[in-house]
Amino acid sequence: MTERLIQRWRDEAKQVATWQSGDDPEPVLDVLALTVALELTGDLGRVARDERDALRKVGQRALLQLGGADRDEEELEALRMCATIARDGLRALGGRPLPDEPTARDVRVVIPPGDLTRLLRGQLDGFAAGTLAMRVRRSEAAMAELRTLNRLEAPAAESRFALAAAEAAAVIDPAAGRLLGTHPTLGVEAVLFEDGEVRLALYAEEPDPLRLVAPELTTVDVREGYWIGRVAEGTSRVVATLHVGERSEPWELSW
Repeated sequence: MTERLIQRWRDEAKQVATWQSGDDPEPVLDVLALTVALELTGDLGRVARDERDALRKVGQRALLQLGGADRDEEELEALRMCATIARDGLRALGGRPLPDEPTARDVRVVIPPGDLTRLLRGQLDGFAAGTLAMRVRRSEAAMAELRTLNRLEAPAAESRFALAAAEAAAVIDPAAGRLLGTHPTLGVEAVLFEDGEVRLALYAEEPDPLRLVAPELTTVDVREGYWIGRVAEGTSRVVATLHVGERSEPWELSW
C-alpha cells in the first residue's frame, strides 16, 4: 500500500537534488517532512542509502538558510514551524533514534481513518504527512489503526501472508462474551469480553473489513468480518464510528 508514498518521496527527493544556496528552501523542507512519514510506516529502510544520504546533505544546507529579506515575519514563522518537522526528517535520515517523549503516549488521540489512508497512499504533501506522522506516533490507538489499515489494503499476497501469520490468535467465539447489540443498519454485532482484560469484538456475516474507532479503543486484530480491540480501563460507554468496508456510521455502546 505504501509503494506510492515511497515513489512520491523518491520523485520529490530527485527534484531537490540540484538545490543550491540561494534557492527557496521550502521544497527541501517538504521532502524532509515526508521522510518522517516514511520512517513511521517503516519504509525508510526501503530507500537506497545513497538516496537518503543525498537528501540529508541537501537538507543540512537548506536548513541553514531559512531567513530571507523577501519574507515577512509571518512567512518566516511559518517556515520555522515547517523546519521543526524537517529537522525530524533529517534525524531519521541520519539513522538517529526517535527522541524520548516527555510524557506517555496519549491514547485519547483519534486520527480520522481517511487521513491515515491518504498518508499511506502518498496523497498528502510533505508537511501534512510529516505533521500527521508526528501525531500518530504519540498515540497508541492511532498506531494500531495505521497498522490495521496497512494490513487491510496490502496486496493480496501480502494479505494472505499477514492472515497466515495471525492464525495463532484464533477468532474468539462470541458465545463466550456478552452481546451488547447489533447495529441497526450495518448488521454488525458487538460482543464484550471481560475475562481479565476488557475487549470489544465485532462480528459480521459478510466478509467486509470491520473497524470500530473511538478514543477508548485500541485495535488488536482484524479479519474478514471480524474485529477485536482493547477497551481502556474504567470505560463503560463508547461513542464510536463503525466502518464496514467503505461504509461508516456512528455507534454508541454502553454496558
